[in-house]
Amino acid sequence: MNEMRAGVLSGVGRLEIIEVTRPQISSPQEVLLRVKTIGICGSDLHYFRTGRIGDQVVDFPFIIGHEAVAVVEEVGSNEGDLRPGDWVVIDPALSCGRCDQCRAGRSHTCRQLRFLGCPGQRAGCLQDYLVLPRNNCFKINEEESTLGILVEPIAIAIYAHHLAEGVRNKKVIVLGGGPLGLVVAYISRQKGCQWLGVTDKVDARLEGAKKVGADWIGNPLDQNIIKEVESINPEQVDIIFECCGQQEALDQAEILLKPGGKLVIIGIPEADRIWFNPHLLRRKEIEIINVRRQNNCIPGAIQFLQSHASSLRFLITHRYSLNEIQEAFEVASNYKDGVIKAVIDL
Repeated sequence: MNEMRAGVLSGVGRLEIIEVTRPQISSPQEVLLRVKTIGICGSDLHYFRTGRIGDQVVDFPFIIGHEAVAVVEEVGSNEGDLRPGDWVVIDPALSCGRCDQCRAGRSHTCRQLRFLGCPGQRAGCLQDYLVLPRNNCFKINEEESTLGILVEPIAIAIYAHHLAEGVRNKKVIVLGGGPLGLVVAYISRQKGCQWLGVTDKVDARLEGAKKVGADWIGNPLDQNIIKEVESINPEQVDIIFECCGQQEALDQAEILLKPGGKLVIIGIPEADRIWFNPHLLRRKEIEIINVRRQNNCIPGAIQFLQSHASSLRFLITHRYSLNEIQEAFEVASNYKDGVIKAVIDL
């Protein structure tokens, strides 16, 4: 068969299933993958809701999705450790390996980076088959494959903690309790933070924050976040992970961080501009750290998932078939039905 199914974003807020040509291996370094499960990420929802992230504008129709678990269908050569039938999680970032960034060990900021499901770069994973370089495929045990789509957000969370340079005995807040925020919070607890707070506007996600060990939770829709946190921590907090991409959260972070504190920005704003109070940042000498996805953290993320699967299983709350992609994205985009993480099974 030369045709396969693909879920395409055909307009703002609209997804369709179409038939497209099945890809083929074109070099010994490539593998053909049968996609099994795709996670709906916050960036996918940006494209679904607005058709863009900053200057990355979707040219409809376009295949989105980048968190995927797959089975190896065919390999370009017998070299390496991948064989047909192996289960893998994918690294959706394809770097050139030659530019100054790649040579410096920063493949995640490669000058020629092509990211799956990113407009103008490469089509995403929401399709039956996918061809990728062998180096972008990481083996996972079949029994863990149902949770494999958590590997990429775990990798991002691990990298964010690396950039934060440690949370042990620190007071930490995670602003935004979506799937990534909850993983960040869970890792903060595992790494020995002294106090952990999590905020979100969705109560179901705040219940999830309790499961990952939050000492305090807050919903900015009906609580004064600044007042409540400062009543608990009058000397303010050491590190804030911003995981929701909201101006309101950045405003809170400036106030809640103590002098010398760190603001680690992971969330992607839908707005083209965000702003800070430069005087407050300067007086408190707040360090701002931007997180660009992850850098060589997928093997560690797989190991982390293997050790903590039972604690993280609750993050996947909704599963859909490919025929239900419209409903899946609407539920995830509108935070319906207590959704934390929605996935699509092919």
